Amino acid sequence: HYLIACNDRTSSSTFTMNLVLPLLPTERQLLSVTFAIFKLFGFIPFPFDYCTFQLKPSTSSSTLLHLPFLQLLFYAILNCTVILYRANIFYIALQILNINDILYYGSLMCTVMSILICIIVQRNTQRKVWDMIVLIQGTTRKENVHRFSRHYLCKFYGYLMFSAVVEALVFYSIRDSSSNLAYWLVSLTLNIFLRLRHLFHMFFIDILKIQLQQLHVGLVEISDYIGDLHAHLQESDEYRAMYKRSVDRLLELKNTYGQLWELSDCINRSFGWSQICNFAGNFVQLSCYFYWCYMSAKGYGGTNFQDVFITIFPNACIIGLFLNSAEACLRVISPLQSALLEIPHENDPIFQKIIYRFGLQIAQQRIRLTAHGLFEINYSLLKMFATGITTYMIIFITFSTELTSDDI
Repeated sequence: HYLIACNDRTSSSTFTMNLVLPLLPTERQLLSVTFAIFKLFGFIPFPFDYCTFQLKPSTSSSTLLHLPFLQLLFYAILNCTVILYRANIFYIALQILNINDILYYGSLMCTVMSILICIIVQRNTQRKVWDMIVLIQGTTRKENVHRFSRHYLCKFYGYLMFSAVVEALVFYSIRDSSSNLAYWLVSLTLNIFLRLRHLFHMFFIDILKIQLQQLHVGLVEISDYIGDLHAHLQESDEYRAMYKRSVDRLLELKNTYGQLWELSDCINRSFGWSQICNFAGNFVQLSCYFYWCYMSAKGYGGTNFQDVFITIFPNACIIGLFLNSAEACLRVISPLQSALLEIPHENDPIFQKIIYRFGLQIAQQRIRLTAHGLFEINYSLLKMFATGITTYMIIFITFSTELTSDDI
């Protein structure tokens, strides 16, 4: 009876899963929703097909309809509303905290406006990024595409769920204060835009990473193939056919690296100025958060330390997630030179020439992730953030040392 009951429960759960699984969205559907969100926020300033993830043919007049003018108008209206009702939104009981709030909001609004302007100005560069992706798309293996989609969607929707939970906790803690609620709502509206911008940039970094991984696998495979080549007699037809395939494959891999370098350069130019603005805004936001934490711990501001501290998590998490993707991409680049040098050329002049020129290309056209050369996008940014936040805290704490218990 026990075995029969177990079998019944197993068959019942299997039947339920068979009913539920077809109702769940597929990877392509989730990715389409992701890009619809990006389009809604104005990150794709040209006609775009969400099903095929390719650009649509467009004219100059139709392109104008896709520029983020509506988004600019929305944030301009929001800014006017905040200025009009600033006494009901910003903390005014203490001047130092009022200045901190204004700096926080001002950095958010300036960053959003600057990014939207950058999107409009650099739309042709971003279009070239998509052209480069289409160019290398045909050589991408299906398993790599699926791995990339799963990995990116997990990061995207995982982060959105994490942020939603944190923001729900913040909302619950301030629900009784109309002033705090208004300030939180304005901040959330601006922060959503900036966090999604990081996630949008992360999409292209992850594409670059998966292509570099495929290039590394290709170098390892051609190394093994050339190793098998030398096991045949040079006069045989099989050797000549394998030799020709080896030369063609090496030249193809060399050309692929050139395309990936151009893709990385387009990504850097497309997101360079906007990421300078975004990271500068992130620095001011985190500095203001930490100062609010300090003042809350000292008993000022009328808020609990825990309620203020949890607001740091979404911004800190997106910076960490973004830099982790950048570092993961950069780590893939390092083994390429080693894999190239391990190819057994056996002093063959043609192989030697191709490998030498390929190695020279890797050395001269080094793939990097930068913000217009102002700074490298890697973990070294964390040191810059720590130094800047510490300086900000020292300056503001110095101004607040003369506060007394009567100011609480």
